[in-house]
Amino acid sequence: MEHYLNHLIEDLHQITNNINNSDRTEDESINDDESFYKHIEAVENYLHGDQISISEITGILPEQLPPPERLSERQKTQLAAELEDFLEYFHFALDFPQNYPNHLRYQFIKKFWMEKHPDIQFGTTHIEFCNYEKENCPFPGYCTSCDEIDDENEDMGSFKD
Repeated sequence: MEHYLNHLIEDLHQITNNINNSDRTEDESINDDESFYKHIEAVENYLHGDQISISEITGILPEQLPPPERLSERQKTQLAAELEDFLEYFHFALDFPQNYPNHLRYQFIKKFWMEKHPDIQFGTTHIEFCNYEKENCPFPGYCTSCDEIDDENEDMGSFKD
């Protein structure tokens, strides 16, 4: 499995090198009319564009990601970190609790590969795995979001009284 993972990681790096050498990312300055219209077009695509699979966006098929049970903790840690970095090139940020271990992230990343999203050229699409229901928390023992929301709701309630 180690040889396969090394090859997969090389593929990820090759794809990102190709992205770095292309014009995939937005021009930093939106100074002229053409840039402005490109920006508006990109926003429209994000809001109303076709949803396509992550594998179409990235060029990595879901089948290329090994089942978590076939990987050691170290391999899941390494692959999760590589895949999170890789997804940043495609403007995806996976939102995990800050202290959530990488080896546990891998299973969420693998499931994410089955989703569909618009292919955006700039900005960041944040992917949340939490539905903000404390009893169904996907990150038990690591997440404090539900408690923070409850506290905010209590604070907001005190302003009504």
